[in-house]
Formats: sequence, C-alpha cells, structure tokens
Amino acid sequence: MDLVEACRAFVYVSERNSFTVGAAAAGVSQSVASRRVAALERHPGRSLFERGSRRTTPTPFG
Repeated sequence: MDLVEACRAFVYVSERNSFTVGAAAAGVSQSVASRRVAALERHPGRSLFERGSRRTTPTPFG
C-alpha cells in the first residue's frame, strides 16, 4: 500500500463527503479511492467513514 496516496484519498473524500467526487478531485477512479481507504481502515481495524447512500462522513475516529 502506498500510504501517501491512501492518505491523500482519505483527505479528498473527507473534504467532499463523497467517494465519487473525492476520487475525481484526486484524479483516480472511485474504486481506487475506495480500495485505498479500505487499506487504511485495515491497519487500525476501524472504520474511517460512515457511508450513506448520498453522503460519506468521517467517523469520530476518522
């Protein structure tokens, strides 16, 4: 895992409250951004986002 790119994906998604919009801003596909965030979540074993149908918000841990 490229930690810098994973953190970058997390920041873009956090700022835009959307995996789709955050991924586009980061210049990657939504699936790549999702995989990068999932890789970050595996390390501490905790969720970084509350994923909704229309909005993604960081959890208190995230």
